[in-house]
Amino acid sequence: MKIIKSLSILTLLVGSTLFIEGYRENRQLEKEFFTIKSSKIKQSNQKIRIAHLSDTQFPRLRVPTKKLLAAISNEKPDVIFFTGDTIDRTEQLDDSNLRFFLDQLTKIAPTFIVTGNHEETNTEYQKWLDIVKQSKAVLLENDFVETTINQQTINIVGLSNRKTKLSNNKAAQLNTELETFILAHHPEDIESYIQHFDKMNVSVFSGHAHGGQIILPGLGGLYSPDQGFLPQYTDGHYEFDNNKHLFVSRGLANSSFPSRINNYPHLIFVDIENKTN
Repeated sequence: MKIIKSLSILTLLVGSTLFIEGYRENRQLEKEFFTIKSSKIKQSNQKIRIAHLSDTQFPRLRVPTKKLLAAISNEKPDVIFFTGDTIDRTEQLDDSNLRFFLDQLTKIAPTFIVTGNHEETNTEYQKWLDIVKQSKAVLLENDFVETTINQQTINIVGLSNRKTKLSNNKAAQLNTELETFILAHHPEDIESYIQHFDKMNVSVFSGHAHGGQIILPGLGGLYSPDQGFLPQYTDGHYEFDNNKHLFVSRGLANSSFPSRINNYPHLIFVDIENKTN
């Protein structure tokens, strides 16, 4: 009987500790910085700084909005990539903070958005589309833009939720000589992205995995959607052959699981520089 009582007390203590730590971590913020050297960047004295955020999942975001916006602004990005699950599927769009957030985000730098699974499964998806299209953010729905940033011309491709390629017509219009950035919510589809954009220098920006929710020392994330237990792509930078890169944000809010353990909300900044620097 004493053993059962001791185990019950221990379980309660462990559970309470994890809950408190999860509550605390939800409200923190971690920045992570990476640099890529590219022969496609022609100006040796210029770089492109990308701010990458994902999975704000309003109303589940617990990082104060002003804190998050200041953290992005302070790093002076040239462009912002917002890679889906901007809202939770339960979000009521009439009451959402998304409109204000996008307004402030686009004042910092040009902002490009793609959908994740939560936008498309929200019953007010059309309202979400209206909010984004009324903002100054650019929604890329299986499309791309060729744009110039800091005297560098680049491709920015946006793939809608679960899509891994452009139509043949769109793909034929891409200038393969340019550095190409792909916004796509699902990191587990990286092999398909690489296959469909095999002739280019490609960097893919994704979210969705929530860092594996609980990060185990020495093992990494415990579980993520569509990858299961001990997922492969959850956090940071992954490099592949032939100038291919994947950047995975751990996200800024939670899925339905309410706590993050050893897994702070995550902002990524990537500098693209001339290879000769």
